[in-house]
Amino acid sequence: MADFRRPHPRPLRVVRMQVREVLNGVGPGQQEVEIATGLGGGDCGFAFQVGADYVVYAYRNSEGRLETGICSRTRLLSQAAEDVEYIRSMANAPRTGEIRVRTAVGDTPGTPGVQIIADREGSRSSALTNAVGDAVFGGLPPGAYTIHAQLDGDLPEDPSVQLNAKGCLDVTLLRVLRISGLVTARDGEPAARIEVQLRSVGGAPWESAMTDPDGRYQLRVIKAGQYHLGINLNHSPTQDTPYPRWFYPGTDDPASATTIVFSGRPETRSYDFTLPDRQPERSIDGTVSRADGQPMPRAVVTILDATRTVVAQAFADQGGRFSARVFAGTAYRLHTVWPGSTSVAATSAVPMDIAPAATPLSVRLTLTQPGNSFLDDPR
Repeated sequence: MADFRRPHPRPLRVVRMQVREVLNGVGPGQQEVEIATGLGGGDCGFAFQVGADYVVYAYRNSEGRLETGICSRTRLLSQAAEDVEYIRSMANAPRTGEIRVRTAVGDTPGTPGVQIIADREGSRSSALTNAVGDAVFGGLPPGAYTIHAQLDGDLPEDPSVQLNAKGCLDVTLLRVLRISGLVTARDGEPAARIEVQLRSVGGAPWESAMTDPDGRYQLRVIKAGQYHLGINLNHSPTQDTPYPRWFYPGTDDPASATTIVFSGRPETRSYDFTLPDRQPERSIDGTVSRADGQPMPRAVVTILDATRTVVAQAFADQGGRFSARVFAGTAYRLHTVWPGSTSVAATSAVPMDIAPAATPLSVRLTLTQPGNSFLDDPR
């Protein structure tokens, strides 16, 4: 049965419950226990009711409290006949537990036939991964275990887990390619606060990291594959990284970029490179008018890059004038829309492609077509 106490600062609420039967995790003879849970409304909090009986599945959180939520099997006792039967059947079961080690990561399948080691206080257990890449350790005494692949030896990312009595754990064994390096500017000085990006050769973004004050970065790759390393690989230049797309070892041509291949075996590599010259900015200004030539105040001018990311937006003033700034070496597409009071009333100018150039650009934009080109443009 439950009564509520004041909310925990995280914020969690703490529920005090009377203990009737225990499978594991509560000391013998303990008559009350406190369970933390979220407040509800999207934080997975369980809506305990005063006076109701529950079967509770809880874990010990980072503050040392027992915690549960709606994603566990915690439920009303009246709805938990199967759980109660299991708990009672396990009451006299051995105190040993099970660890299942998975080698699959995301859509990358696991590796069969790999010798996996579970170390505990000087004792060692081993198991081979099965056809789907899982190794199962049964009958393990409770305690702290470190998991690794025998061929890899001990690695920093090897998981350490705590197996409770009669417990079971699912562990993913990640094999990591560690990439580090130094990024410098053209003058040889370290380049601080530069986002270094890694993406698959197929174009999918994978990982990124900011350089520290000394220009150094670190990245981790956990999925076997082929990758490119560089700057602005996943987006156009920004105020923080005002450079063209730049691939390691120093090119804007993807065909000339170094392909980093990760086979799935743990490894550490270093890649240093120098940034290209910063892209200068250019101004884009002009006027927006209706078909009859009258200026259109508050028309919205939106500039997108090739990935359809909005890089600049401006609103026409009372005279229909606007201005924006973009990078000179990058291609863009410009949309001009008067949104109107409803979506049906929206009108647009013909979308304009803007080629890279160093000179300022002045344009006259006329709202001649119905609809919202920014929303309707298939490009």
